[in-house]
Amino acid sequence: MIALYSLLISVHVVSLLFCAGPLLVLALGATELPVPMAQRLTRVASLGLVGLLVTGAAALAMTGPAFIHTWWLRLSVLLFLLIGALTGRLRRLTRDPGSARRVRTLAGVTAAVLVIVVYLMEAKPF
Repeated sequence: MIALYSLLISVHVVSLLFCAGPLLVLALGATELPVPMAQRLTRVASLGLVGLLVTGAAALAMTGPAFIHTWWLRLSVLLFLLIGALTGRLRRLTRDPGSARRVRTLAGVTAAVLVIVVYLMEAKPF
């Protein structure tokens, strides 16, 4: 059971990379990217979010009620929903060829919120 949980957490981290990587590329280089490339990057980030949702829910189900009442997890879930909404907005923005500056800003904000969630998951401050 412990090996399965470790595998699940590993897949969770890989999903984070699939989400964070494209967001960072968009945040740092959106002005130089062609529109189709930016759209593909937002699709990959969205798939990474789905992976985070599935593996996170599975990990939570495996731990039972151990973490369900902690505030760091509740805040992380709320921020995850915000990341989902921001990523959806980002996908719509990438369809507009003249929105590179807004794409860059929104991708940076989304990545920053993702960093906060990672901090909450690792530090478990409260």
